[in-house]
Amino acid sequence: MRKPVEVNVPYSADSFSYTLYAQGLVTDIPKENTEKGVIVFRFASRSVTALFYNFSNFRRAYLVTGYQNSNDGDPIYLPGIDEPLYVIFKAKGRKIDNLKHAIFILTRNDKYAPFRIKIEFWEKLAALIESNQAYKDNIIYLFNKYCPKGNRIL
Repeated sequence: MRKPVEVNVPYSADSFSYTLYAQGLVTDIPKENTEKGVIVFRFASRSVTALFYNFSNFRRAYLVTGYQNSNDGDPIYLPGIDEPLYVIFKAKGRKIDNLKHAIFILTRNDKYAPFRIKIEFWEKLAALIESNQAYKDNIIYLFNKYCPKGNRIL
């Protein structure tokens, strides 16, 4: 069973070398940890979380979920997250913008709807982005294929 992901988002740019934006299915009210200078967000187990990092010279994006077992491959550790992660997709450059655009399309009506869908959906969305086929129609078709009938995008 996959574990929930706790993301420590820094709010003080002076003490960290990066900024972090996380989007996903939040399960608790975010809590401030003043000792570390972060706000702790807890994302649901068995759901996917999108992480967007900005460092001084570059930026990266990841689609992650909690690490389950060796079938996920080697666990990955990212800044601001203490638990091991299973990385579904890594993006840099233009692929980050494509991922942001896809998430924007999917969350327009319900900001949590795509994060309730199985991991297979996110793996196929990552393949669309990687192959430069992440057009609006393709994203909506894929979403409608995996989501419950009441949540479909027309």
